[in-house]
Amino acid sequence: MRQDDGPSGTGEAIAGLVSAAVGTDGLLENLVLNPRALRAGSQELAEHIVAAVRAAQQHRLSRIAEAAGDEPAMDDVGLDALMKHLDDLEAQVSVDFTRLTSALDDTLRRIEEGNSRDR
Repeated sequence: MRQDDGPSGTGEAIAGLVSAAVGTDGLLENLVLNPRALRAGSQELAEHIVAAVRAAQQHRLSRIAEAAGDEPAMDDVGLDALMKHLDDLEAQVSVDFTRLTSALDDTLRRIEEGNSRDR
């Protein structure tokens, strides 16, 4: 990571079975699902994914705060811009999770169909 890029962040859920990494822009860069995590239902898995991504985003924000150290507090305009950016990120993550959940449901359905044909 280049110094001017700013910090990234990582997070996990359900004892590391779901892990996420966000980049310096706060957007999701990597999501790792341990096969054991797929045993959860799609809704439960989606909740764990959201938790891991939020933990990664929080980790990034805490690293930004650490790097800021004694710098002056953000003015209202900067805070408003940051809040808008976070709202935009949350909306994008919601869309991404909807797609991911749909893809996981399709995959699980195909696996179950394959298992039922093998019997």
